[in-house]
Amino acid sequence: MKKIKTAVFSIILAVVLSGGSALSQSDIPLVPLVKPINPKLIKITGTWNYNATMPTVQGICPAGSTASGTLTISKGSGARPYLLVFQSGRVCNPASLCTFNGTLSGNELVFVNEAKVDDEGGEVTNAFRLTVLTNELATGEASSRYLQPDGMQCQWSYGITLNRKARK
Repeated sequence: MKKIKTAVFSIILAVVLSGGSALSQSDIPLVPLVKPINPKLIKITGTWNYNATMPTVQGICPAGSTASGTLTISKGSGARPYLLVFQSGRVCNPASLCTFNGTLSGNELVFVNEAKVDDEGGEVTNAFRLTVLTNELATGEASSRYLQPDGMQCQWSYGITLNRKARK
């Protein structure tokens, strides 16, 4: 009887591992590993480490690369109450592209910037949306778009994670 139970278990395991079961990965609901912090407790100002994934590109522009470094978030003013400035790990030309204006709504941070970038009238727009999971972790998606007056454009999309050591 024990051999039969072991054989049945082995067959079930083989079916599940081979993907032959009726249950697929798309049937399993995704659950966040960290429940987001209560928005009333969020403290996002300060220095953060960031990691950006390899961008995917649409258009004829270079693909770009992964990036990591530090950034700071401080209080802004008016309609954009937060200011984010990349301190390292990113090349910004013009330099103003390292500075983003942002808002916080619930657990969602949204930062944006834009600038003319060349003598052909090209413009760049950057934006990213982050979910603040804890006061030490925020994660989300970002995109950048380059647009020339003649209509040529490229768009990059990538993931970005912000983290910092716990405050003492």
